[in-house]
Amino acid sequence: MPVFLAFVLYFVACMLLSAFLLPWLQPVFQHLFGATPDRALYRFGMLLTFLGLPWLLSRLALRDRASLGFADPMPWRRLATGLGWGLLILGLVLAILMATGVRQLKADGIAVAALLSAAGSGLASGLAVGLIEEFFFRGALQTGMRRTLAFWPAALLIGLFYSVVHFIRPTPLASGEALNVFNSLGMLWGGLTNLAAFADYADSFTALVLAGMLLSLTRERTGSIYLAIGLHAGWVIMIRIAKRLSETDHDSSWIFLIGDYDNITGWLAAGVIVLFILVYGWVTRTKPLPSGTH
Repeated sequence: MPVFLAFVLYFVACMLLSAFLLPWLQPVFQHLFGATPDRALYRFGMLLTFLGLPWLLSRLALRDRASLGFADPMPWRRLATGLGWGLLILGLVLAILMATGVRQLKADGIAVAALLSAAGSGLASGLAVGLIEEFFFRGALQTGMRRTLAFWPAALLIGLFYSVVHFIRPTPLASGEALNVFNSLGMLWGGLTNLAAFADYADSFTALVLAGMLLSLTRERTGSIYLAIGLHAGWVIMIRIAKRLSETDHDSSWIFLIGDYDNITGWLAAGVIVLFILVYGWVTRTKPLPSGTH
């Protein structure tokens, strides 16, 4: 638990630092990336979290390759396997959503160029985000927690932390208001208060918790984060393709299968992920746990 609290407090501190610095840096973010204040606050906070990790890891004695999840004799094979399974998991979810009419092809149909563009951008984004998030959550954090905590409690806490991070996006700056430290902190607080409306996003939140637990299980059973990075990238690719080529029918009688978070994840995705947790856990149950996960 001390390691878990250290990571949570570290993340909060990075987001607060981002809020304090944003009023001075926002003109740069606006000019270079066209980012609105709320998006800049979140992304800059995530960047600070990543850049400061070496300091945190040194304080917690989490610096060797095995502890961080990079000690794997076949990283590219793990990565490719994870990518394939990620495509399969979200592909199954999307197939059911299409079959039930929750998502429907856009009027212009399937364009090969659009498909390739979505897949390419999804792969690049998925690998980048997957590397950063798996390094943080399933690499360093999971290793630190497993020193004193059993796997499933650790996986649940990490999954909850992982999901919360996705649902505390800062609220937009009110129209006409100047960006100052007070309003910047207000945007950050608005993101935190979104957690109070749990009933509005319980479906997608649960799906992300379970996704995090599946990723933790692959880390536990393989001793590395490469399979998790591949899974993460596969999910991002399928979401990009789905959003590029299809749209949501909010009048569908099956709309309860998805949540408003991204109109893809929800109770259906949660159920499919539970299935894969059970299958993967059963198939790998007799494999000895790599020493790097303890």
